[in-house]
Amino acid sequence: MDWHRWFHSLPRRFTFTRIGGIFTGVTVLVSIGAFNTGNNLLYLLFGMLLSLMIASGVLSEEVMKGLVVERSFPRQIFATVPTLVTLKLHNRKRRIPTFSVTVTDRIPGMTAPENYFLKVDAQGTAQVSYHLHFPHRGWWTVTGYEISTRFPFDLFCKVRVFREPVSVLVYPALAPVPNLRFLALVGQGTRPQVQAGGEGEFLSLRDFRTGDDARRIHWKASARRDTWLLRDLERQDSEALTLYFYPVAPPSLEPQRLEQGVSLCAGLAEALLQRGYPLALVTPQERTAMGRGLSHLDSILRLLAVVEFSPQPPTQVPLTAQDRCIVLSASGMPNLGAAQLLAHLPF
Repeated sequence: MDWHRWFHSLPRRFTFTRIGGIFTGVTVLVSIGAFNTGNNLLYLLFGMLLSLMIASGVLSEEVMKGLVVERSFPRQIFATVPTLVTLKLHNRKRRIPTFSVTVTDRIPGMTAPENYFLKVDAQGTAQVSYHLHFPHRGWWTVTGYEISTRFPFDLFCKVRVFREPVSVLVYPALAPVPNLRFLALVGQGTRPQVQAGGEGEFLSLRDFRTGDDARRIHWKASARRDTWLLRDLERQDSEALTLYFYPVAPPSLEPQRLEQGVSLCAGLAEALLQRGYPLALVTPQERTAMGRGLSHLDSILRLLAVVEFSPQPPTQVPLTAQDRCIVLSASGMPNLGAAQLLAHLPF
């Protein structure tokens, strides 16, 4: 049995500090002298030392009562990138403040920093922030937190464990993208053009012509000039692209190289969406909707955060003839069916 793990999983525990160990040793020696000699002064000294130990336990228990921790993570968390986590400590006691407590998150596989609170008033709240470094993508579980204190005499470190599991999805790191010369085959992404109709930002006013959409008449300007004026809009000229991430690799391939492929796909998706291309991500198991803008990046990153590699190729090709594919694969070229290949980026 792993006694160290069992001890740290107890809901409440305490350990001696260096000062507490010395103090306890002196107390034991004084008690032995008092019982052997019957000296009243030694009995009095032993009683004083023992009362300090009892007072330390009672006061430390009191300051740890009624404490509730509220934890918040940012909306997007990337692997290997410092993540700012905010902790709020609420003291629910009506009259008694809390002094000198430390709050530490419990995350299997990681060591979270300790967060020290000097004082939290009764019915009050204190807040701190700290950085976490998640080493890899995927789901992480914060199993709970620990509240510890050495108050008031630094004789013992008392710890209470609270089990409040929270799941956190960590996105893959965004790797720098290679040269995107192949984009010359599909245009330059979002390109404003002066055209009647379309959708986009307001561009200019012009005279109304036969065949124009009457819904785009600018009524206020037309009334001022006593003629029909039409709003011209920017039309977005862009080609839809499909990122085909092919997570099929032999077992001998290094895991680090595979994770580099996931990061490359995430960085490429961000670069293409920033340039204005409508984009969809396809794997052998799943496919996102076609979307544009950085708001669509979340759905792509969520899929990449949990994608798993397989040694066997898929039985079906999840592509259509309309897909213009940028393929990322670890080894070999996957079967694209009727889809069009724009570029193949091995990793």
